[in-house]
Amino acid sequence: MSLSRRMLVAGAAGAMALAAPRQPAADELGEVRWQYRPLLVFTPDEADPRLSRQTTMLAEAVDGLEDRKLAVYIVELGRVFTTFGAPAPAAEASALRRRFRVPDDAFRVVLVGLDGGTKLTADEPLDMERLFATIDGMPMRRQELRRRADPR
Repeated sequence: MSLSRRMLVAGAAGAMALAAPRQPAADELGEVRWQYRPLLVFTPDEADPRLSRQTTMLAEAVDGLEDRKLAVYIVELGRVFTTFGAPAPAAEASALRRRFRVPDDAFRVVLVGLDGGTKLTADEPLDMERLFATIDGMPMRRQELRRRADPR
């Protein structure tokens, strides 16, 4: 099992113990722009059953996450950490909550494109079929697939 897969399967609880608060940045996700598609999972707390359902679904689809250049971030009150993909962004949880207009008591999943724009939001755990269909319909993803099929 790959390291990425083990980190994701370990789930939110183990990663939260290692999470350190992040410093604010002018562009909260700027360091991953054009490299990864951030998937932000906002949760009011680590015990929220929706977080558990979401991390389970993500763990079962890790190959699809890798193929689509996803970086999964858990945004709890007061901390941000990664469970898959790129390192955690240099952003405070409060800055991300403000940017994506997520109240402290809300659960929300936000897909951000390579260009930094919001592509999809859900107030319940996001199923992988919908997530992957959304990404696969994006112009940059279609371009990635064409290049892969014809690498000239």
